[in-house]
Amino acid sequence: MKRTVFRCSALIAALMFTLFAHRVAAAPDGVAPYIELQRELFLAGLFLPEPTTDVQLAFAQHGSRQMEIRFIADHMTAGKLSRLFLQSIAINNSVAAQRASGESLARFFNAFKGSLRAGDILAISERTDGEGVNVYLNQQRLVNITDPNFFNLLLATWIGSVPPSREFKHALLGNSAPGDIARYEALAPAPERLGLVEQWQKPAPVISNTAESGDVLPQESVTTSKRQAVSSVAGEQAERQASVAALPAVMPVSVPAPEAPNSALATPPAATDVAAELEDGPMELAAPSPVLAAASQGGTPRQSPEPDDDLPDFSVASLELLQDYTATLVALTHAEITYPRRAMKLQQSGSVRMAVVLNASGDVLEVQPLLTSGHKQLDDAVRRAIDKAAPYPAIPPDLAAEHFEFVFPITFMLERS
Repeated sequence: MKRTVFRCSALIAALMFTLFAHRVAAAPDGVAPYIELQRELFLAGLFLPEPTTDVQLAFAQHGSRQMEIRFIADHMTAGKLSRLFLQSIAINNSVAAQRASGESLARFFNAFKGSLRAGDILAISERTDGEGVNVYLNQQRLVNITDPNFFNLLLATWIGSVPPSREFKHALLGNSAPGDIARYEALAPAPERLGLVEQWQKPAPVISNTAESGDVLPQESVTTSKRQAVSSVAGEQAERQASVAALPAVMPVSVPAPEAPNSALATPPAATDVAAELEDGPMELAAPSPVLAAASQGGTPRQSPEPDDDLPDFSVASLELLQDYTATLVALTHAEITYPRRAMKLQQSGSVRMAVVLNASGDVLEVQPLLTSGHKQLDDAVRRAIDKAAPYPAIPPDLAAEHFEFVFPITFMLERS
């Protein structure tokens, strides 16, 4: 009997390995390049049990879905990667959904302990029972998250109502360029990167506060302060002590009427349910490229085999604070957007992403275009909206930051008659 049980277990294990290997080798249902400042950062791949071009059906499927990122950029810090998700999560999901998955998000972001390189493959793979995800980096499991809502929370950042662009969303839902699929399949991690997760997960070395000579070392040399990276446009970072408290929920926003009947504006969906966010509007927000971070409350200093000054260190409270504040800033800006009449007359459309740097009081210090529409009138409309929305609410004191940067994304698109 024991031998029979052993043989059955071995057979099941072999079958599961075969299925996983087949999954890795299978072509994705859609591939889309993520572009920032006219530079490709990664190729995104989406796997669905049943291919579909319908957003709601993609969200409704459960089990065996996978989001995969194959990195093109030579270097991407773990903090940068977390910020690419953070702001988009805040805009594409309801406050309740974010709160419910707060611990899962903190575990996901904090699992990264070093930078990502060109060729690295990050796979967010839904469990077959739909009750959570396994996250793999270069085919090694990085973290297991038991949360039935977590996959859809992340999927909304790609195909929700605020995707990186309309083209990005449509490419993932079965409209990929053949060349992108070929490039995607050709990407693979370098041999020396295959053991990266194992290196990250090694216990941190014990740091003694006493020198070999018996002299006591200065306290600052043996402790690490809580790190809060508030990225400026130039990529500067500031270290701050941060104790985090939650902000009120995102304020409701009433969107101004469009200037003409053949254009419309989509309300930022930060305070709505995911199910209500899946309808495409004739004008939609484009997914942000967030450039903000905050330190967690408590926790131990991180030790990484690959030195990296931009590591995530989130608590549930710090994530709530960042998401609420970011969603509020985006919503206030969106409320000031109008579609220029002349641009509509000339049938001009396109996506715009602007990075906005604030001081502690909420005044605008700098505005930098990350993505332009190709039409000056549309780009200027976004700048005017930022000017009208300013001054923004002050940076929450618990972030202890002198500067804060958020990215405002929007797509101008005319209705087709």
